[in-house]
Amino acid sequence: MHQFTITDKIKQLDIQDIKENLFHYSYDSKSLKSLVKSNTSKEDISYISAYSSFKGEVYENIVYELLMQYAQEESEITRFVLKGPYQDKENLYIKSGLLIDRSSQIVYKSAYKDISEFDALFFTKDSLYFVEMSTSKKTSSLNKRLAKKYALLKMIFPTLNINALIVVTKGSVGLRNFPTYATIWLTNDLEDEELIEKIIFAKKVKNDVQTLKPPRNNKFVEALKVKYKKFQYFPTLEWILNKSRENPKFPVDLKFFSSAKLGLYFDIFTKLYIGYITTQEFLTFYEDFNLKIKSDRIIVTIEKVNQTQLDIVYYAKETNGKLKRIRLEENNISVKDKELDGFTNAEVRFFMKVLEEKHHLTVDNVKHILNNMSLIK
Repeated sequence: MHQFTITDKIKQLDIQDIKENLFHYSYDSKSLKSLVKSNTSKEDISYISAYSSFKGEVYENIVYELLMQYAQEESEITRFVLKGPYQDKENLYIKSGLLIDRSSQIVYKSAYKDISEFDALFFTKDSLYFVEMSTSKKTSSLNKRLAKKYALLKMIFPTLNINALIVVTKGSVGLRNFPTYATIWLTNDLEDEELIEKIIFAKKVKNDVQTLKPPRNNKFVEALKVKYKKFQYFPTLEWILNKSRENPKFPVDLKFFSSAKLGLYFDIFTKLYIGYITTQEFLTFYEDFNLKIKSDRIIVTIEKVNQTQLDIVYYAKETNGKLKRIRLEENNISVKDKELDGFTNAEVRFFMKVLEEKHHLTVDNVKHILNNMSLIK
């Protein structure tokens, strides 16, 4: 992996020659503007939260602008993906693929939903680097997000090495916990409050058209011009379900989940669907369960519950439309609502149509899986 070195200009967040460009980006300033206009105290938790979030947006755009300059000068970088005010929006409503979303960010979409977002992407001769930026001093949540992004990029760019460039501020903690494919850059804190306030109250530039021309350089490419291997979200989940159930010796072939490819799928999807049980059967595991369930099917998944642990997790679609995530641990029962417009709800709706009688799991089947989860390496 080539070790890209941070320049003094990026380290110091020197924006003198790109300051005006920052006003062309799309910002979510509505809530913060409202708090400022109502003279909300800067010590108020709502103000601190809104200001911190907005400051993070400005920081991301500053670093992106500086990276554009860096890419022009760095000979190892062969292509750099455009976003924000530099991106042509004519393909805004494409359903799936690597593209620019409504907020001008680089995303990979499936069925109109964002699978992953990337703060920046650039290529070398044999590698792809995805960039993550943050002003938070705590980096644990940023670190957790990397696995999904890495896995997805590995799927759609199978012939390239996938690496990450992490840009955070001095004083950030947990930097030693990042994976070996990550390069860490440390910048100064963004402390230009006058600039931030000007951006908050700047007249909004129309963000449905390209408002800035990128520098004349062949390295700059639009997301939609990048060639990659298509990743089909729902068909892949269905393929995993059927493949895991086709071994005649086992109701669910746990060793199927042990390959490196399935490891990437766990990172992308978090949970992989293996079948369903009936409400009556579920009472064997959770005798106090009393929800009214649609279609009398409780979906069974193998879920990556943290960085190192897999477990059986159940999804119950109620007759009122709500979706519950249920995890049964020895000393703890966790029941949580899932967002109605989230990916899990979309997945469950999909599997409610896909699951057939052959996908039914008995109580003994589920117990066998629970007792043999260690077969998944």
